[in-house]
Amino acid sequence: MKPSESVKAFEDFASAKGIDLRASTPRAGIQAMLEFQAEVTCAVCSEDMLLIEWGTYDWGSGKYFELTMTRQFIETELEDDDAISQLTLVYQYIPRSEMETLGLGNHWQDGPGDFRQFIFASASFNLVADAMPDQVELSHSFV
Repeated sequence: MKPSESVKAFEDFASAKGIDLRASTPRAGIQAMLEFQAEVTCAVCSEDMLLIEWGTYDWGSGKYFELTMTRQFIETELEDDDAISQLTLVYQYIPRSEMETLGLGNHWQDGPGDFRQFIFASASFNLVADAMPDQVELSHSFV
């Protein structure tokens, strides 16, 4: 897979597991992203990392609590910012007080076991793990 193909590849991967990403809970979507990285390699990448982020943001269309899983690709044959792109899965919720008290945070993948353990033990994940989101976004973009 190439990074530019990652949205379709991830949608197909999740669909084969019975998951419609745009109608999924964070538990299903994030588990799928972890498996996707482990099973579907980036053929043109020198680095392939995962990032989890959380917090309440207002990007211009109102405040939402977001739990975001990002797969960041660094392509071998490209340079500088042209080499870095991201597949991003965002779960958005109309914020409740307990969401806002979590603050903002992120955690990069240190290793498969440690990262998975961090996510599934985190308060931000557990607060919304099985809650249907108000919105789900899946995209690929360059940084």
